[in-house]
Amino acid sequence: MLEGFYTFGGGHFWEDVFFYQKWRIQRNCVTKKCRLLDNWDISRFEGSFEECRQAFIKFIEAFELPRQKGHMIIMLPGLGESKNIFKPLWRAALKDGFMAAAVNYPSTQKEIDGHVRQLDFFLNHLEDVEQVSFVTHGVGSIILKRLFMLDTPWRQKLKMGRIVEVGPQNHGSRLLKKLSKSKLFGFILGPMAAEMDPSYIEKIPPLPKGIEKGIVLCESPWIKLAEKLTGTSTPQPNLEAERQFEKATDIVEISSCKWNIFNTPAVVEAVTKFLLTGKF
Repeated sequence: MLEGFYTFGGGHFWEDVFFYQKWRIQRNCVTKKCRLLDNWDISRFEGSFEECRQAFIKFIEAFELPRQKGHMIIMLPGLGESKNIFKPLWRAALKDGFMAAAVNYPSTQKEIDGHVRQLDFFLNHLEDVEQVSFVTHGVGSIILKRLFMLDTPWRQKLKMGRIVEVGPQNHGSRLLKKLSKSKLFGFILGPMAAEMDPSYIEKIPPLPKGIEKGIVLCESPWIKLAEKLTGTSTPQPNLEAERQFEKATDIVEISSCKWNIFNTPAVVEAVTKFLLTGKF
């Protein structure tokens, strides 16, 4: 047990497996040990998953935490990113009356299916939540599509809301595939980079029918620079072709020069509008 130790939220080696009122249980992707973090990312307990859940029950009583209820937005970051990229969107979602959980997963440490299993575990252990919607960035869209290929209990338990994909990698990434062949960049980016081969990614089935999905296309100047330096080209997206390919309800293109795309007010506004209305 380790109590009162401040952490940085575990962006690269810790995966979120439980969330309740901004408290979370994380599992180390190497040691498999779990820890309970409070809403300030302070470690309150360490042990097995069940031990951390039992410890959390005691903290609920000690801190008199209210029960959560209603519609939760699940946010999935891209490769090499942490939950912190969603801070502007997270604040906007709370203001609009949603609950919000930005999920950490060790994106540079595991393959796609490993992240799918983590997210499935996370959703199957959601408590006091009636409905879920999703917002993804980058490769998060691929993890989500693979997740929906599973026949899993949470699909029957939770009502499905809407999905917004921001800068999705639905056609894979020639840049990531090329960088993954380098020993240095392959080590930094991890096994998921090699899996972003367009010939593999484009074969993943789209999300099930009946789910309202919006796509925000936002070309990153940093990716364009990396493509230029590596001699990699990416086809320019066509809005209508992309809408048909992904069976999207609505699609919009927004310009941004921000390192973190969610620091662009127009992006946050578009995402929250679609979550509320189903249109951009």
